Amino acid sequence: MPREVLHILGSAQPEGSSIARMVGALAQRLDPSRYRLRACFLAGNGPLVATLRSSGVECIALNWWKGARDPAGAWKFWRRLRGLGVDLVHIHFGGRSVRRLAHAATGAKTLFHLHSRVLEPKGLTPATFSARGLDSVVAVSRAVAHCVVDGDARVIYAGAEVNRPPLPRAAGGSKLVVGFAGRLVALKGIDYLLRAAALLKDCPNLRIEIAGSGPERSNLAASADRLELTGRVKFLDWVDDMQSVLDRWDIFALPSLEEGFPVAALEAMAAGLPVIASSAGGIAELVVDAETGWLVPPADVESLASRLRSLLCNPALRKRMGEAGRNRVRNQFSLDSMTQSFAQLYDELVGDHG
Repeated sequence: MPREVLHILGSAQPEGSSIARMVGALAQRLDPSRYRLRACFLAGNGPLVATLRSSGVECIALNWWKGARDPAGAWKFWRRLRGLGVDLVHIHFGGRSVRRLAHAATGAKTLFHLHSRVLEPKGLTPATFSARGLDSVVAVSRAVAHCVVDGDARVIYAGAEVNRPPLPRAAGGSKLVVGFAGRLVALKGIDYLLRAAALLKDCPNLRIEIAGSGPERSNLAASADRLELTGRVKFLDWVDDMQSVLDRWDIFALPSLEEGFPVAALEAMAAGLPVIASSAGGIAELVVDAETGWLVPPADVESLASRLRSLLCNPALRKRMGEAGRNRVRNQFSLDSMTQSFAQLYDELVGDHG
């Protein structure tokens, strides 16, 4: 009989899609005779429930995201998990109350997956994380792993598929599109991208496209107007089919002030795009400066504008960096590599199949 692995996630809305896609990829690639995956969303129902179900993952959607402040929700969580027959709980979201109740309800081994090193409402100072009471901790990058203070964290990078050659891109003359994809929150530093674009008045063919949704949407639109970028900036809202968008972009920009591991940049590199990103958090573990793109200091508008200009004016460099990025993803950040790493960890924790 396969071992039952329950993934606990937060939001089932699109902003949680990178974690949900990882769970779906594992469900499709792990040996089904050894492991069967389920998922429990703690922050209500949403489109990601259907996304995971289409990957063969049985899903539960609850409304318990306040932890110990919501004892009624905690009771429903405990009662729902109690009879599942779970061998391993793989937790992506929640604090100590989630970990303790999941273990109490299932008696299963507990694995915590650390996706970030900051608590966004509390600012950019990296937080510390206790591994006490857990059977294993996984971090999305070395930068995040360093936040674990009383135990070891195994680094397992996200993976992406490199499954077809990139489409031909403009060599100059026509518009050149710099794209961003992600949550529209202050942490992502999107306003710095807009301010950098405003310095590039000598690049009239430059266009900015921003794919995502979030609370900063109206502020960013106002900033684009104030910077006289009307007509050069397009807000795409949330995009489900990112491949079609990546195919028409020429450069991917990620000006984040902090990043655990940049899955959006990983997917852009897999699509053959050069990446200009800030040197924050785990970004430098993916983007190789001067090889697959450029790294700039966070919040440094002038450096960001300078690196954008260097790529906008040099199609050969864009192509060379894009190809180097695809090769890096193929060789070091593949979905197969990610799956093998998790399979090995799962085997170590619950792999005795008798």
